Amino acid sequence: MKKNVKGRIWWLVLAVVILAALGYYWYTRTGPETKEVLVAKEVSPVPAAGPREPVTEKDVRKEGSDVKTFPIDKAERSHQLEKNAGAPIEHLFEAGKEVSDQKTTVSEDYCTQVEQRVADFFHYLDKKDYIRQLSLETDTYTYFKQIIKRLAASPPVPAGEGINPMVMVKNIFYFSRTLDRKDLRLFKEVASNEQDTLEFNLEMFYRWFMLGKRCPNQGKVRPTFEEMYRYAGFFLNSTGGRAYLFRRSATFRLLGSYYCLLIVYQADRLGKNRYGINVFPYIKPLRKELSRYPDLEFQNEYINTLTRIENYYLQRR
Repeated sequence: MKKNVKGRIWWLVLAVVILAALGYYWYTRTGPETKEVLVAKEVSPVPAAGPREPVTEKDVRKEGSDVKTFPIDKAERSHQLEKNAGAPIEHLFEAGKEVSDQKTTVSEDYCTQVEQRVADFFHYLDKKDYIRQLSLETDTYTYFKQIIKRLAASPPVPAGEGINPMVMVKNIFYFSRTLDRKDLRLFKEVASNEQDTLEFNLEMFYRWFMLGKRCPNQGKVRPTFEEMYRYAGFFLNSTGGRAYLFRRSATFRLLGSYYCLLIVYQADRLGKNRYGINVFPYIKPLRKELSRYPDLEFQNEYINTLTRIENYYLQRR
């Protein structure tokens, strides 16, 4: 009886060994071939039939070797504008005022380049699906001009909230009272969908606003410096303005504060800071925050500009 049990166990073990050997033989014959096919598909995928779709900016950013192509091109254009402006970015309006007073002319290239960049930007927006869904009933540039006129007709009060509480209340509800829902949605959609080019777009609009009398203002679309000063002070110095910036992305908030500070600084130098807004306390914290965002294309320029402005105020003390 014991011999029969041992015999059965022996045959069972022998069968398992034979099956394992056959399995290993099958794997060694088929495994490498399957693996080779998988690797071949991963490295050299077969292209789909039909014409290839055009490469977009988004597609370029996905390609490791070309990831910097788009930003570099934009950066070069911005540096060219800086060269043609004839003044550092924090003195753009001052340069325009000096040119106007002296009855001299400036490079037409700079005026043309800035105006063309603004026109190109709105032409680009007209093609975007998220803009078409807003049903603006006109092109974005025309719609933008209408918003600018409404904002210029009733600018906010950038100071005096501590003296008159009604000023604070009006500033908190300023945009909801001045613009309608579609206007506000347009700004929000553009700010959220154009994050990749936010730096270049904000710089472009700042230069456009600061053209002053140095360039023709056809249709009187661009706001006056006084109007821009009041809005800059509103975003820097009022509860409503600062609250609006803090509801946007960190990059938008920092760069918006940066350009507003530049405008108030120029007003200070020109004796046009009639609300007495003190920008000096904002310089150091803003520069510190900007230094924490190494992905900013013009981070060094922002920091260097703020340092020059800080030195200006320190020398006056």
